[in-house]
Amino acid sequence: MGTALVYAIVFIIVAIVVGALIVQLATKLAAGFKPSLGNAVATVIVGLIASWIASWILHMVLSGGTGSLIGIVVAFLVNALVINFMIKTPAGGQMGYGKACLVSLIQYIIYIVLGAIVAFIFGAAVIGMMGGVH
Repeated sequence: MGTALVYAIVFIIVAIVVGALIVQLATKLAAGFKPSLGNAVATVIVGLIASWIASWILHMVLSGGTGSLIGIVVAFLVNALVINFMIKTPAGGQMGYGKACLVSLIQYIIYIVLGAIVAFIFGAAVIGMMGGVH
């Protein structure tokens, strides 16, 4: 039980740090500057919590597949809103909601690509293990 808890905590910490690095990369690509790692970590945590709350409320109101599809869009827009409010330009102002949406879009694309790579690697590993079973 204790080992599983330690693994879960380590996984959450690694996922937040990787998410922060992705936010830094997406901000560098979309807005031309790189926020600090601490700011990116705080943005990822607040974005996750805010998106989760918005999606949960939406699922309470809408049921079925429609709620899930709209939930993804709402989570995207809420994430962009959090990015706009929390990540400041080097001059100290907000980057603008349009650029924040672009940062969020790049962030989602990177997440999808990383997910596909991980799924491919684990799928290949499982199929490789099944190849030895006759």
